[in-house]
Amino acid sequence: MPVSRTLLESRRLVSQRHVNPLGTLYGGFMLEWVVDAGTVAAMNFVESDVVLGFLDKMHFVAPVRLGDVLVFRGWVVGVRRSSVSVLVESYVKRDGEVRLATVGRMIFVKVGREGRPEPVGRRVVCERGWEGLCRYFQEWRSAADAVLEVEGPAASGDWRLVSHFLAMPEDSLDGVLMYGGRLLFRLDELAFVEAFRLFPAIYVTASVNRIVFRRPIYVGDIVSVSTGVTYVGSTSVEVGFVVEAFGLRGRRRVADGYFTFVNMAEGRPSEIKAPARGDEAALRRKEESVREARQLRALKPLEGDAPWLLQLFTA
Repeated sequence: MPVSRTLLESRRLVSQRHVNPLGTLYGGFMLEWVVDAGTVAAMNFVESDVVLGFLDKMHFVAPVRLGDVLVFRGWVVGVRRSSVSVLVESYVKRDGEVRLATVGRMIFVKVGREGRPEPVGRRVVCERGWEGLCRYFQEWRSAADAVLEVEGPAASGDWRLVSHFLAMPEDSLDGVLMYGGRLLFRLDELAFVEAFRLFPAIYVTASVNRIVFRRPIYVGDIVSVSTGVTYVGSTSVEVGFVVEAFGLRGRRRVADGYFTFVNMAEGRPSEIKAPARGDEAALRRKEESVREARQLRALKPLEGDAPWLLQLFTA
């Protein structure tokens, strides 16, 4: 199937219950909605259930406000034996201007009734003009595989256990496995609390960085989340997290990754009055995130159904 024909579109209205104290969309809802859009695109393509395996650098490019209508568009841009790579972009139209709000890159795994991986059985092909985007996602997937092979950050030093909760049927799509979008909603909230403990302020989610879903969480599992501050800049703070689950299948690490928050207490990026912090890896993540965010903010609307991201790979 041509990549362009995998497109699925959905819309969300931002109501009062979706916004933060600044009147802009709360990051946890945006994360859940992006995963919703990606899940639907993946399920429509594989014609079966899927689980989220990886969410790469996701940027909150433009603020979304109360009363805005968000448009989500998702494409399947790559296929492996039992998994698909999905691109999701969201847009907001305000005052006659269309702006890119978010870009998400995800890997979903096709699963059967027992929650085990199954062959996709289909493939996508790149039509003319899409070759650069497809090459990018091939390289991106290889880089993601390398990340998936590494166990991820260790919850050590000043990291702390911040939450236990029970995975309930309402947290799943099928009554068996916890839904990735629901987990991300909780993680955004818990990571915010960690940033607030460092320096009390009004934070907004600026980006998420390489969240790996390593093993499934089953309904009935007890889920524990540990968080720690890994980077402190002049106006932003990065919070790492590690998620474990334990139950009838024993204890195992199920997810890890990073959130970046920006202090917006003064209605704009504001000073974080805390000592600077960050190792080489954290500084590298920061530089990559800032560079990508600038590229995305410079993109302009495209005519037709092509993703805005295509502009970065078209001569």
